[in-house]
Amino acid sequence: MPRKIGFNVVYATSEEDRHSSLELNVHGPTVRGWQSARNCTYPQELILRLHGPTKLTRIQVLAHQYLIPEKLEIWTSREENASASTDFSYLGYITLSDNASTLYKSRELKSVALPETEALSLKLRLHKPHSNAHNTYCQVGLIAINILGEPYDQELTGQGDAPYNPHYISPYDDLAFEMYVDREVAKIIRQMEVKKLLAVEEERFEYASKLKVAMENLRKAGERLGKYELEKKYAIALEDYDKAKAKKAQAQQYRQQVYQSLEIYNLLEINGPVEQNNLSTAEDKEPTSTDTAGLPDNVTSPPRLTVSNRDGAVSPTGPIHQPPISPLRQKSNSPEVTGSPTNGVLEKQNCNKGSLSRRKTKSAGPALRSSYEAYEERTIPALRHSHTNEFTRECHLDSSEMKVTSKLNDREKKQAALPITVFGMEMVEKFYSKQFTDKEEGLMQLKEELKKFDSAVSKHSPNKTARAAILLLHRALRDKVFSVYSLAAQLIRIFFAEFAADRVSSTEIARSVERLLPELLTKSGDTTPRIHNMAVHTILSMADCKCVRELHIIPVHLTRPVNSSTHQRLALSRLEMVEQLILSHGISTEKQRYCNCCSGLTCRTLSELGSSGLHHPAEAVRKVSERILVLVYKVNPRLVRKQLPPDDDITRRNLLYRQLFHEFDLIDLQRKKEAESTHKATTTPTRTRTTENNVTNLTKSPSRSSPVVSTGSSTSITSPSENSTDHKGDKMCIFCLSKGQVYSEEGLNIHYWRTCPMLTKCEACKQVVEISYLNLHLLNECDMRSNYVKCDTCKQAVNENAFENHRQDKKCTKPIEGYERCPLCSALVNQNKWREHLMGEHPCVNNPRSKIGKSCSKSSSNSQNLSGKLTSPTGRDY
Repeated sequence: MPRKIGFNVVYATSEEDRHSSLELNVHGPTVRGWQSARNCTYPQELILRLHGPTKLTRIQVLAHQYLIPEKLEIWTSREENASASTDFSYLGYITLSDNASTLYKSRELKSVALPETEALSLKLRLHKPHSNAHNTYCQVGLIAINILGEPYDQELTGQGDAPYNPHYISPYDDLAFEMYVDREVAKIIRQMEVKKLLAVEEERFEYASKLKVAMENLRKAGERLGKYELEKKYAIALEDYDKAKAKKAQAQQYRQQVYQSLEIYNLLEINGPVEQNNLSTAEDKEPTSTDTAGLPDNVTSPPRLTVSNRDGAVSPTGPIHQPPISPLRQKSNSPEVTGSPTNGVLEKQNCNKGSLSRRKTKSAGPALRSSYEAYEERTIPALRHSHTNEFTRECHLDSSEMKVTSKLNDREKKQAALPITVFGMEMVEKFYSKQFTDKEEGLMQLKEELKKFDSAVSKHSPNKTARAAILLLHRALRDKVFSVYSLAAQLIRIFFAEFAADRVSSTEIARSVERLLPELLTKSGDTTPRIHNMAVHTILSMADCKCVRELHIIPVHLTRPVNSSTHQRLALSRLEMVEQLILSHGISTEKQRYCNCCSGLTCRTLSELGSSGLHHPAEAVRKVSERILVLVYKVNPRLVRKQLPPDDDITRRNLLYRQLFHEFDLIDLQRKKEAESTHKATTTPTRTRTTENNVTNLTKSPSRSSPVVSTGSSTSITSPSENSTDHKGDKMCIFCLSKGQVYSEEGLNIHYWRTCPMLTKCEACKQVVEISYLNLHLLNECDMRSNYVKCDTCKQAVNENAFENHRQDKKCTKPIEGYERCPLCSALVNQNKWREHLMGEHPCVNNPRSKIGKSCSKSSSNSQNLSGKLTSPTGRDY
C-alpha cells in the first residue's frame, strides 16, 4: 500500500541562513521550512534522495504564505547519488495560487497524484515567485514536502507486516496530520495502525477496537504536545528560559500520563500478544469508549486553538485534493469534537451501558469545567502569533473515507435547483453548510469555475452560468462571517469585471445587478467599518465595469432622493458613493442620458438628491449634499438654483444656505473671469459681439461640452466707437453671421443644432462640429476616433472599413497648398473661403443644410459690412 517515503535533501541551489533546506527532512509543528537566498536567480532547484527504490504515487507540497513560486516542476531519476548534473526525467508541474484572496495569511497545501514511476531521487524546480508587497527580496519558499509511494522493500518504512491494500492510503501518512501532531506520538499512531490492520485480519476485533480508540485519543494528545513544543520554542526565542523549562516539564509529565492511562506499551505488544487486549470492555473493567475515563481530563479535552485575523484558507486545486472534514460530511452518529482544532476526530457515543452513560453525562458537560481547565483552554500568546501553528491549521486534511455527502431539504433544493444543475450538488451543499470553512471552500471553487469557463466547451450558456453564480453569491453575501462575506464581495467584482464582460447579455447583467445591489446597499449602512467599506468598494467597482456602467442601473438606485426618515449611515454612504461617481465618471446632460458612453448622472437627478439631503437631520449627510450641489452647479447653475429657495437676505440667514450660496458666488465670479479672458483673446477692440460661453466652449471641442449645457449667462465686449445698448437683444451666429429676432437664447442653440450651414453633426459621436474642422475632429476628439485612420495621400479621416475603397478612389489625391478638402463633397476649398463654399451662390451639394443656408446668406452679406472677417472659435478665418 502507498506509504510515506523518507528522504534527505542533498542539494539546493541556494538557501537562507535561518531557513536551511535540511528543514524539509522533518515534519512537525515547529518546522520553519526552506527559503531561497535573497535576490536569487531562477529557477531554483532542490534534489531529494529517497531512502530506497520506490514506486511514486503522490506528492504533497506545503507552500509559504507569500514566498510562492508560480510553477513547480517535478523530475525523477533512478540514480542513487544524483546531483545537479544528473539527467532527470520530467514528470510534470504544479501551479500554485498567488494567495492574494487570503491577504497572504494562509498557506496552500497541494496534493497531486503522480504517474507510477520508479525513482531513487527527486528534483523540484521552482520558478519565479508571484509578486506581492511582502516578498521584498524576490524569494521562494516551501514549508514541507511529503512523498507517498510503495517502496520495493517494505521494511524501509517499518510496515513490512502490514496487509497489502493498493487502494488504501493511511490518513496518518498525510502531511497535514504530521504538521499537527508531536513526532513521537505520530510514530506511535502509525505503529498502532499497522497493529490494527493485522488485528482485523486475524479477527481480534476487541484488540482492534481498543487500538482505534487509543489512536483517536493519542491524536488529540499529540496536538496538545505539539502546542507545548511551540510554546517552549516561543519562550526560548524570548529568552524566557524559566518558562521554557516549565513547558518542557509540563510536556514530559503530560506525555507520561497519556501513555500510562492509555496503556500504550500493552497495546503495542512489543514482546508478543497480550491476552488482556483480547478481553472485552466489561471483562477488562476498563472503559474503551472515546471518553476514556481512565485518562486525565486534559487528554480528552484538548484546548481550542484559535487563530486571530483568519480570513479563510486557500482551497487546494490539485486533482486529488482532500478538503477538510466538517460536520457537513460527517456521519450522523459521530458528532464532532468541538474542542479539537481539527475536524476529523470523531467520537462514538456508547449508550449501551447505563452506568457509563450516566458517568458521561456528569463529566462531559462544559458547565462543570473547572476554572483551571478554563484557564488551560485560553488562547496562548505564542500560538496567537505563531505562523507555524496557523498554516498547520489551515492545511489540515482528513481521510476521504469519513466523508458523507449531506442532503439539502426540499425547500433548499428547490431554491438551488439552477445552481445544482450548473455546478453540481457537491459545490452547492458547501454554500448551504453551517460551517464557514465549507462556504469559503465553495466560494473558491466557484471562483475557479468562473475563471476557467469556456463557452465552447461548457454545457451551459454564459447567461445560465451567470444566473446560477449570482444565486450563490447573493446567499454568501448575507453571511454573518466576515471572511465569507469578504470572499463573496471579491468574487462579485471578478464576476462583473472578468466573467460577464463581452460574454453575458445586458439583460442578464441588469438582472444580476438588481439582485445584488439592494443587499450591498444594506451592508453599506452597517455599523462595522470593514463591512461598510467592503460594500462601498464593491458597489463602486461594479459601477466602473463597462458592462454595468452602460446600463445606468447603479446611478438610478443611488440618486433616489433621501428623506429625514432615512437612516444616517445609509444616506451618508449613498451620497458619498454618488460624490465619488461624479468625480470619476462626470455628469451627463439630459440628451446624453441614454448614451452608453455617459455616466447616467444627470444634473436634474443630482440636484434633486442634493436638495433632499440638505434637509436631513444628520450634519454629515448635509455636508455631502452641499458638496454634490456645488459640483452640479459648475455644470448647470440654473437647475441647481431652481431646487433651492430664492437667494435673498431671509434665506441667507440660514447658515447652511449662506455657505452654499457663498460657494455659488465664487463659482460665478470665476466663470466670469474665465469668460472675459476668453473673449478678449478672440475679438477685436473695434467691433462689438455678444456670444454665449457655452457655444464657444462647444465649438472649440465638442467632446468637452455640448450646446445643451447652457450656463444661462452671456458676456458682452463693447468697443469705444459703438454703443453696446444698440445690440443688447441681438443674438448673432458667429459661423454663418445670420442675425435676427428669431434667435433668442434658446433659438440660437436650435440654430446651431439644426440649421446653421457652417455646422454639421458628426455621424460617429452625434456632436455638432464645424464642417471645416470635421476631419481633425474625427482623428483627435471624436469618441469613436479609434475607427478612423488618416489617409497618407489626401490627409482625410477615413473609416477603417472603407479605407481600401478610398485608396482606389480617383478623388484620393494629394492636397494643394493653401487648400483644404471638403469632408462632404471632397472638393478643394480655399482655407479662407469656407463660407463661400458652404453658403455662396453654388453651395456644397452634399451639405444637408445648404437650402437653409441660402436664407442665412442674405443676412450674412449685410453682416459682413458690420463685422468684417470674423475668426471662428476654432481659430479659422472664413
